[in-house]
Amino acid sequence: MPMADELETAQLVPKRTVNVKAIIAISVAFAILIAGILFWNHNHPDLDFPAATKGTEIEVIIPAGSAGVEIGRILAKAGVVKTSLIFFRAATADKRAESISAGLYLLNTHLSAKEAIEQLLDKKRLQGKFLIVEGARLNEIKANLVENGFTSDQINKAFASLKIPKGFESGNLEGILFPASYTILPSEDISTLLQGAVNRFAQELKSISYYTYAEELKFRPSELLTIASIVQAEGFTDEDFGKVSRVIFNRLKIGMPLQMDSTLMYANKSRGEIRVTNRELKIPSKYNTYKYKGLPPGPIGSPGGAALMATIKPTPGDWLYFVTVSPGDTRFTDKYSEFLTFKREFIRNYQAGLFKGSK
Repeated sequence: MPMADELETAQLVPKRTVNVKAIIAISVAFAILIAGILFWNHNHPDLDFPAATKGTEIEVIIPAGSAGVEIGRILAKAGVVKTSLIFFRAATADKRAESISAGLYLLNTHLSAKEAIEQLLDKKRLQGKFLIVEGARLNEIKANLVENGFTSDQINKAFASLKIPKGFESGNLEGILFPASYTILPSEDISTLLQGAVNRFAQELKSISYYTYAEELKFRPSELLTIASIVQAEGFTDEDFGKVSRVIFNRLKIGMPLQMDSTLMYANKSRGEIRVTNRELKIPSKYNTYKYKGLPPGPIGSPGGAALMATIKPTPGDWLYFVTVSPGDTRFTDKYSEFLTFKREFIRNYQAGLFKGSK
């Protein structure tokens, strides 16, 4: 959703006599607040692992488009850092963290947040495997292949040779290379590698009865894949995925434009923008779902299993709007007035720096 700046104008009030007692009371309250914060921070060392206590090495996947808060959750769940909060704080304090790229990393467990950032910035820890992260676009996958030593000619020939599952356009490979880690074997050519990614996609569809649900929902398989790719790009959690999916279906049902920022960013070949500009809203692309109703021409990335499942089994609800008001907090509603309330809360949080590191 577009998040245009909305600033509230403060009202002027008559000048009043200074209340010394009130000022003293406020000063004391402020001092107590600061002391409380310092006391809390001092008495909560358990938020972070101690430095120089690292554990074993494990593989960790950082998906495309992940911001500090999502990376923190991934690392905390894997046991790399103790809490997502402490990583987020460390990442916002270190500008270098903005350059952390998506990929498969070999990281130690039991790291302090600062140590985790150092390891993520160490390109040597990016593994020699070919990784397709959830939400990856075809051009990003191509760039990854080039980095792994394949030429553009080899890549284009391999793409042209792929056998595509039924129900999908042979000329559009966006979204059908399933997100996973693939080992690049010296004896294996690129066509075999990429066909393996397509086969994984076909296996995933079969395991969730994708084609059966497509018939029940009265959507073509390719259309559902487009929806799944938007769900992947817009949601942060599995719970979000199901609700975002429902919003899309609800809007399509009543002929309401999807108005998804992710499709606009795909058209603009950009990533990670928290707000879109008025200029971007006018982009003459069929992927501009603010300008054109219905689904865009095709997928905008490769959805993972959770996004595919959320698409064929959307969460029941009447929602038409959603806003991520702060990192990790996405609100859903069927009321436009409530959407505007969420939007104002987002703007306040954005201006307060809660989305630091995002555009």
